[in-house]
Amino acid sequence: MGRPQKTWREQTYGPELARTLRSRLFVLLRDELGLGRQPKVARLLVDEIGAVVDATLLDRSRMEPGQVLVLAPEVGQGPSWTWRKLEDKRMKAVALTLVAQEDIERLVAGERLPLVRQQRMARMVREAYEQGVTLTSCQLGLMTGVSPSCVSEQLNAWMAEHDEVLPTRGIVEDCSPAVSHKAQIIALHLQGESTSEIARATCHTPRSVERYVRRFEQVREMVRYLDREPDAAVIARILGCSERLVRTYLALVPERESQSAEQKSQ
Repeated sequence: MGRPQKTWREQTYGPELARTLRSRLFVLLRDELGLGRQPKVARLLVDEIGAVVDATLLDRSRMEPGQVLVLAPEVGQGPSWTWRKLEDKRMKAVALTLVAQEDIERLVAGERLPLVRQQRMARMVREAYEQGVTLTSCQLGLMTGVSPSCVSEQLNAWMAEHDEVLPTRGIVEDCSPAVSHKAQIIALHLQGESTSEIARATCHTPRSVERYVRRFEQVREMVRYLDREPDAAVIARILGCSERLVRTYLALVPERESQSAEQKSQ
């Protein structure tokens, strides 16, 4: 018999159980202190260290009223797939402003709660990234008391309204199926921006930027040599990517190249 299938709640919220000090200590012992081949010993040490830490008061002198201390994966470790789960990532403790004075002032002034919450989410995403970590929709949802889907909806609305890329984990580590940020990267590439400039403007790593640009140039090259109208489905099969992504890239190919392809088909 195979493993029992996890419920959507286990799949959505289960990985959040790995955001603990003990998970961070285990990664340290495994990767930095040479206990990768002795996981049981590493786990025992983690339990002993954790017991000492639990019995020690944490220094909150640098925390301001309204801030919370959270653990999140450091930037640049890639997505959490089956072979590299969230619990295996290097975690870092950061302080986030859950409630700021301006939030209360806006509520007092009569602004709707969903709009204030949206601003709070955007602020925490930025604060986390400035401290070297990224947040997920699930983690933000737990902090603000709404579902992950609601978080995604509100963050997407914020980015569309303010023309700003919020450095969530899905965007920075390329975990999200969304293509909007990829389109922005390619648009900057076509404007002649360098990889480092694009990375700073879109909150991506240079490696991710180079990967998007390379795939776009593959699509662009195929358009140049096709003797008929580009078929997104065919190109997607050849390149091994999604048809939706290919359609996005095709829309960004300079008009003169598209016209060249049309002329070949005549």
